[in-house]
Amino acid sequence: MKYGPDLPQDKRLLSRAGRLLQTIGLGFAASFLFSVALSLYLVFPLVSLSPVELYHNAWEQARAHVYDEATLKDWDKWEHKYDGQIKTQDDAVKYINEMLKSTGDHYAVYLDAKGTRAERDQMKGEFAGIGIEVQPRVDDAGELVFGTDKNKGPLMLSDKDGYPVLKVIEGGPSHKAGIKDGDVVLSINGTTAKDITTEDFVSKARGKVGTEVLLRVRNDQGERNVTIVRGMVQTKAISSKILTSPNGTKVGYIRLDSFIQSDTASEMHRALASLGSVDKVVIDLRYNPGGDVRVCVELMSMFIEKGILVSTRERDPGAGHVKQTFSVDGDEIILTREVEGSNQVEKAKMERPPHLGTSKKIVILVNGQSASASEMFTGALKDHGRAVVVGERTFGKGIGQVVMPMPNGTAMHITSLRYFTPNGTWLGDGGNGNEKFGVEPHHQVELKTSPKPRLGDPSRDSQLQYALELLSQ
Repeated sequence: MKYGPDLPQDKRLLSRAGRLLQTIGLGFAASFLFSVALSLYLVFPLVSLSPVELYHNAWEQARAHVYDEATLKDWDKWEHKYDGQIKTQDDAVKYINEMLKSTGDHYAVYLDAKGTRAERDQMKGEFAGIGIEVQPRVDDAGELVFGTDKNKGPLMLSDKDGYPVLKVIEGGPSHKAGIKDGDVVLSINGTTAKDITTEDFVSKARGKVGTEVLLRVRNDQGERNVTIVRGMVQTKAISSKILTSPNGTKVGYIRLDSFIQSDTASEMHRALASLGSVDKVVIDLRYNPGGDVRVCVELMSMFIEKGILVSTRERDPGAGHVKQTFSVDGDEIILTREVEGSNQVEKAKMERPPHLGTSKKIVILVNGQSASASEMFTGALKDHGRAVVVGERTFGKGIGQVVMPMPNGTAMHITSLRYFTPNGTWLGDGGNGNEKFGVEPHHQVELKTSPKPRLGDPSRDSQLQYALELLSQ
């Protein structure tokens, strides 16, 4: 699994945690598809701890990595609060999350081994399952629709009766079993699928390679049972096509679902190359929850010729804070690290990917669910005058979480940094407080609800239609 460029060495940090790596990742325990976390990944030695030791380790690491220690109210009282109640690893995870909840940090969470594996699978862009793309249900205003338990994520995209409408991943097990886009699933292994949440759908669909899942599906030809054998599924973060504006102008359309997969920069390179001589591009980041900072930095460098891409102010574990700045110049991406209160400045460099987008005219589509790395990307291109932004104000998450692989196959997220666009703009606290700003579009355009919208289809996507009109002028 690739996490991003190594940071300059810090001997004190290396002695405690090994190698420090910078990334943006998803940070929601129940449904990693929809809650986002700008994140740092730390690689710790693989050790096994007792349940009580696991709890105490989390208590120590949270105190060492939290961005603002003032949020750790009465932290000492939590150190031994549950010692007599922790008997199993599940107990430890439960009480760690109770402890983290006290910080008021909505993004602080402790993942059990299952949740940690799911997060890693998403970063790799592959998983063992049936090959169905998880699509959330949205209302007529374009807002996510939840069931009674919001911790289980939004409900699945459904027909008028509440049964999930399927989108098949090409080449996956469902595709091979004859499932088609638009088929409706009535039940999974005999259990109704009506109003199923995204998390529950994923839980039922994924499993060991070679095991079977029985779906009852419905389409225009009627109902039937389909047995699907789980297998390894490869996912793509990017889709692209060439559209024609009303006046005949050819415009490239690139849909980016997330920044989390390690090969997303390669996918973007292929998408740009496939456009040929088309020099006007719409980049659709609506409902994009974020991803890996290495991917985001690489993608920004493909559209910005020179200058600062993003900067962060983050907790130096167990100490003060450090400032890090990513910039691009020539064929290099440069990371500059400055320790606050000292004259210590270090630099690291990585190779820049081919920058095919620096001469193209860009419109970026965003909405209130465009978050984290989506906002980082949009803010950078906006500040550099490289893109016109169309749609609605973005989510407003200018904070990030440290994501620590922990003992016993677990992982912990806790807010440890803030990030800033090239102009120094902070985008907000992501709902942890009252400072949620986001990126303001140049053109405020709402998504029309009639006819029922279909993203990427100019005849049923008013925001895309507006973007095409802009690029054809």
